[in-house]
Amino acid sequence: MNTAEVAVFAGLRGPARTFSYLVPDGLELLPGHLVRVGLGQRAVPGVVITLDGAAAGRELKTVDALVHPLPLLRPHQLALGAWIAERYRCGLADAVRAMVPPALAARARSGGLGTARGERTEAIFALETPGRDALAGSVRVGARQLATLRALASGAVTSRDLADAGGSVAAARALARRGLVLAGSRAVRRVPAEFALADDDRARDLPATGPQAVAIGAITGALGSGRGFLLHGVTASGKTEVYLRAATATLARGDGVIVLVPEIILTAQVVARFIARFGDRVALLHSALSAGERFDEWRRVLDGVADVVIGSRSALFAPLERVGLIVVDEEQEPSYKQESDPRYHAVDTALELGRITGAAVVLGSATPRVVTYEAARKGELASLVLPERVGELALPPTTVVDLRLELRAGNRGTLSQALREALQRAVAAGDQAILYLNRRGFATVVLCRDCGYVAKCPDCEIPYAFHADGALVCHRCGRRERNAPQRCPACGSARIKQLGVGTQRVEEEVRATVPRAKVIRLDRDAIRAKGAHAAAYERMRSGDAQVIVGTQMLAKGFDLPRVTLVGVVNADTILNLPDFTASERTFQLLTQVLGRSGRGEAGGRGIVQTYLPEHYAIRAAAAHDYVAFAEAELEGRRRFGYPPFGRLALLSTQAKKLETVERRTRELAARLREAAGDDAEVLGPAPAFAAKRAGSYRAQIVLRGEPERVLDRVTLSDEWTVDVDPVTLLG
Repeated sequence: MNTAEVAVFAGLRGPARTFSYLVPDGLELLPGHLVRVGLGQRAVPGVVITLDGAAAGRELKTVDALVHPLPLLRPHQLALGAWIAERYRCGLADAVRAMVPPALAARARSGGLGTARGERTEAIFALETPGRDALAGSVRVGARQLATLRALASGAVTSRDLADAGGSVAAARALARRGLVLAGSRAVRRVPAEFALADDDRARDLPATGPQAVAIGAITGALGSGRGFLLHGVTASGKTEVYLRAATATLARGDGVIVLVPEIILTAQVVARFIARFGDRVALLHSALSAGERFDEWRRVLDGVADVVIGSRSALFAPLERVGLIVVDEEQEPSYKQESDPRYHAVDTALELGRITGAAVVLGSATPRVVTYEAARKGELASLVLPERVGELALPPTTVVDLRLELRAGNRGTLSQALREALQRAVAAGDQAILYLNRRGFATVVLCRDCGYVAKCPDCEIPYAFHADGALVCHRCGRRERNAPQRCPACGSARIKQLGVGTQRVEEEVRATVPRAKVIRLDRDAIRAKGAHAAAYERMRSGDAQVIVGTQMLAKGFDLPRVTLVGVVNADTILNLPDFTASERTFQLLTQVLGRSGRGEAGGRGIVQTYLPEHYAIRAAAAHDYVAFAEAELEGRRRFGYPPFGRLALLSTQAKKLETVERRTRELAARLREAAGDDAEVLGPAPAFAAKRAGSYRAQIVLRGEPERVLDRVTLSDEWTVDVDPVTLLG
């Protein structure tokens, strides 16, 4: 007998490794097959990873049964799973489990996968010959039935068609009973309302701009090569149309397309355009679906019904038979990093999948990560640029308001005089406005409101975090100052305080400033209801609301031509977070939200309020100058050895007792320093950014340089979590 290595699905708490089983004679197994095996006293499903040689006398359990006749994981998926397990230091079973929908295991235990359960049906009708005769007057029918016959004769098929043409379903069923009409049903897949295109797909027939044509030609010419591209286009430059036309060329070759979006609800317009262009060939895979709905969409891909897959990061694992094009839209978004095992980054994983399958990989962004920008500059990715907005619309001129001067003028409100006046003018003109506030100021910093001084760690040059006990702590190296300064060390002012403002306060001030305007608020609290984001967008699109106040979900997905003003209430909240990506995230979010303005003929403007008007991230965002930002940011990264000039690994642990965490981190840090040599720098141990969560104390150690070499020399216990290539150190 031969043996099979099987990754078992024993529940979320199950063992994250593979087991060997005997393959019974006559059972034809292939890697990727879904099987049922015994684990302890239970029968559990699993996926065959590899087929090995003879068992050589080992006492092993036998594979119980084959659940589905075709392999559920393609060879390229198994190869990608092996890469994920090695790169991100997780179990191979964890990597494989991420590639199948959560409902798969439950259905496999019942004996088979069955078909997609979520298909709905709708009634359809067609004229029979007697019905045509009735229209000619040979049979007597009532007025409603006559109208229905005429509707069917004009091409109506469904209940909606009948209603639009003046007929009715009830009359059609009555006619069917009389033998005048044929009644039937058909499967229908209903696309959620938020993914219906609000306007016509106007760009479908427009000629491509010069830069678009160059980008489309380069991508389609690279299909089958495995090459990666950075599509760097300013906001509203037509990146989505490039994706769509490259996808059309890919499908014409008989290959499938994967499109990743960071949060599907916040990028509903991108999704809607793909559905409008490709219809039922599109499968949606994202976390907002129920387990059953997700299984149904996955099954449509497995069965070859859908060959365009759109979704969040795990859509990368869709079981397409052949992958020809992979698009990662808004590649800069941190949500592309998985926060639990396997802790993969979807951008790097997409590039690896491209290398395995030969698919062209397009990373699209108006504000790419500097890691991606540097890779393109070095030639590791091909660079494609869309430098101008479609229709020659100008990027909005932006004014930077120094909030220190506002305070000196006696303005204690959240809106500067300039923003208040601009808001009043926009509302009076019947235009719309967006006010953006990032509430991630819970990690308050100590800042002087007179001179802009921020208390920083001298060793790391990042802001200290202010703790509840009044101490200042560096969450990178662990340095601690017992007491926060009572007076500004730079100018002596007593007005050195924590920073933070909420959306509700801003909303109240907006209502006082423009009392006749309809104001809506959009943040995580407001969007919990299903469809809330789409509803807010529709209220703004229809003109029912004039001002929207919200958080970073406003930065994307709002393509509103009547918005002529974007105001950033406080640009500094992320900027002052103690993290190596703080400046980059600030620039990205400011650029994205400012790009919501001026998308119509009336033009637009932006106003950015800040206590740090001289900071390079704010200056570059206001000027829409990505290159200036990237050069400044890369210089800082180079000095401290942060990506792309060194890789990171974040090691974290937690325990109910503080002494346990301190002992554990102290011992591991010593072992890491002994093993590191010149390969990596060991930073910490230090308290985690959230030093206590759910009753547990948390701490972390950071490896900077070539962390994998060090981790190969040190064995870590299960008490430690390893995050390779983290997007933030604020664990």
